[in-house]
Amino acid sequence: MLNEATQSSAFDNAKDIPDVRTLNDVKEMLLSKCDTEKMPVYAIGLFEIEELSGKALFANVKMLNADRTQTYSQNFQFDGEVSALDSSSDKPNKSPIDLKALDMNMIAKGIEDAKSQIPEGYTYRTVRNLLIEDGTTRITIAVTKDGEETVTNAGQTSEVYYNADFEIDNATGKATDKN
Repeated sequence: MLNEATQSSAFDNAKDIPDVRTLNDVKEMLLSKCDTEKMPVYAIGLFEIEELSGKALFANVKMLNADRTQTYSQNFQFDGEVSALDSSSDKPNKSPIDLKALDMNMIAKGIEDAKSQIPEGYTYRTVRNLLIEDGTTRITIAVTKDGEETVTNAGQTSEVYYNADFEIDNATGKATDKN
């Protein structure tokens, strides 16, 4: 009798960066795990685990100590694991994020606004990274030029893409092209 074998991959717990469910899951995870009175959060980052995948395995969170003299970084993985707290070299003059008031739906709206600004002749591929800080969300979107999606040399084919950077106003969901 044969038994079905299952393999896990690095993507098993990965989440789509631009998905509003992912953004809301991150918010809920941080609200449940972070004591923002003792360690206010000032930045939240999601970064691709593999080129053009648009998937992240964890949220990288930057925090301040309560007296705002030191910054720290910690990874909150989507499988529930939390990394050790690492000191950060950021200057401690950061503005904390009010996690309860942070409207992830507005950020998702901003992602859609950014996608709508991709010029004709280019195609949206994915959001490669996202950083929430100082009342804005900075995103990098991968786009391909229509008809020039790949290049081949010596029998090897590679995808060709370009990065487009946008800044989203977290209060309005308006995206501004930063290229």
